[in-house]
Amino acid sequence: MKKLSVIAFVAACAAVLGVTPAFADSGVSVLVSLTPLTAGSMPVKIITYGRVVPSQKARQTLSAPVAAEARDVEVRTGQTVIKGEPLVTLVPSPQTRADYKQAQLALKVAKHLLARSRQLFASHLETAGQLAQDEKTEADARARLDALTEEGANGPNTLKAPFDAIVMKIDVSSGSFVSQGSSVVELARPEGLVFRTGLVPAQAMEVKVGDEAKITPFSGSGVYQGKVILRGSVVGTDNGLVPIDVSLPDSALLTGEMGQVEINTGLKSGYIVPHSALLLNPSGQTYIVQSVHMVAKIVLVNVLSSEHGKDLVEGKVVAGAPVVTTGNYQLDNGTGMHTAGDSASPSNKGSSGNGGQ
Repeated sequence: MKKLSVIAFVAACAAVLGVTPAFADSGVSVLVSLTPLTAGSMPVKIITYGRVVPSQKARQTLSAPVAAEARDVEVRTGQTVIKGEPLVTLVPSPQTRADYKQAQLALKVAKHLLARSRQLFASHLETAGQLAQDEKTEADARARLDALTEEGANGPNTLKAPFDAIVMKIDVSSGSFVSQGSSVVELARPEGLVFRTGLVPAQAMEVKVGDEAKITPFSGSGVYQGKVILRGSVVGTDNGLVPIDVSLPDSALLTGEMGQVEINTGLKSGYIVPHSALLLNPSGQTYIVQSVHMVAKIVLVNVLSSEHGKDLVEGKVVAGAPVVTTGNYQLDNGTGMHTAGDSASPSNKGSSGNGGQ
């Protein structure tokens, strides 16, 4: 409890009864410094933390075209590869090889039947409909074999990097089996990195695509300028945050680097006060103390922004009443005060040049 809590209690009772506090008779007055309450605006900045990741459009997953066994894994996670560089060799599984042989046999049989049908049709011993059916059967068998060949079912198939990339993840090891369509390697374009962070919904609603941002990595490598390129519209079920992506200059940072981002969401209006005017009550609420006829009035405020030792606040302030910047921690509602230019006598408080505010 503050030293003047008894005085504050007396002042509160006096306020309830509608009488003037008796500080003039008690002789108690706190020495303070005052500054005018100033309306103004400041850029509002949100500071949060995150890491460098590939953007969604910069990622590509290479999958197994057929069921196969992984052989000759040539790369490691985090490695940079160039376009055309071998990544993983896949050898078709026994079942895949059997499917390929069956497709070869099916095409051979279909070709034989088609040739026979054409001979019979030329001799008017077979209808056009029967010939068309055999032609379709041969075409289907050929398409099936071509597809298996293209997928690599006819022998070992080496997956190669489709572009200059960073190997983000390898989902196989040498000797492991993968099913058709399963992920083998995940790649990312080096120029497609973003700084990803998350904000609680109330903060995220203040952010817009295009907002300027400043990224400061923990490595101390410098400060980088970017812009918000994604403001999610869904709260993550894993962390309760809305995802935010900020652009990065090419080759500025490495994947996985962590750091701080400061997002400028634009100007807001309120009252500008020195940082020394801000205090916290026992409940953790921010407040300022104003001088109303040289009597203290506590006003709860929200801090909207801070810059160069000053804060932009909003709250139910008393218009025209100056703000206490020193001595404020000694004040409660109703506590008397005086400035260095005044007599300490309470009888002179009302004559202060600031007291008329």
